[in-house]
Amino acid sequence: MSTTGATVLDIPIPSSFKVKVHRSICLELHRLIDRILHVILAIESARPNSALAIQTLCSLHFTLAKAESVIKHCSECSKLYLAITSHKILSRCQKIRNAFELYLTQIQNAVPIPLAAKITAILHDLRDAEFSMDFAEDEAGKVVLSFLERNYPDSASMEKEELEAIQIATSRLEIKSQFSLLLEKATLKRQLEEVNETNLKEKELLEYLLYLLIKYGRSICKFQKESLSLKHECHDQSFEQELVVDETICESQRQMIR
Repeated sequence: MSTTGATVLDIPIPSSFKVKVHRSICLELHRLIDRILHVILAIESARPNSALAIQTLCSLHFTLAKAESVIKHCSECSKLYLAITSHKILSRCQKIRNAFELYLTQIQNAVPIPLAAKITAILHDLRDAEFSMDFAEDEAGKVVLSFLERNYPDSASMEKEELEAIQIATSRLEIKSQFSLLLEKATLKRQLEEVNETNLKEKELLEYLLYLLIKYGRSICKFQKESLSLKHECHDQSFEQELVVDETICESQRQMIR
């Protein structure tokens, strides 16, 4: 417990390989959390005695916990779910950044000048911080959302588009093997167990994503294998063409030497 009455949070940050989706966002959050944690410790050591400063410190700790929860969320939830709900993640990050900026600005005048200068540097970092989606993750989310928003004339058309959407989305999110597919289904099942019963929209979305993976699981794996095979074929053809070109060049050089 600090002398100001605010408890220093020990925020464990999942390593980047554990973050399933939105890694760049989580790394940016992690960087900001690390800097702000250090300055909070320095602020508490300076023992600001105003009621506003103490209240602001508490608010900073609360905001740190929110930032940590975003990273935890991205390390524990389904990849498909995270891609589809990316707009919520971005919105949360913007709100967290704004809160950090507000509280650090409020406390800046209540600390010694050297510490105020450090806060100024962090404020610059906060204003320059960018939270952006990776292209593949963004595409995966858009593909599924686009499918969900369309109207289809018949079930056959819907199933065709449904399969195509889930194949593209899983490909972009690196759900390409039976193991990764099983892991994604297990994650969705766990989320369903934990979701609040009153949150019907989230429950329906999770159930639908799980339904898609169960229904098209074999097709997804087959699609990924065919895509991989096609890539190898293209690579082999390219390699063969390079060999032909190289042989032609060598033959031309031999004739020139003669």
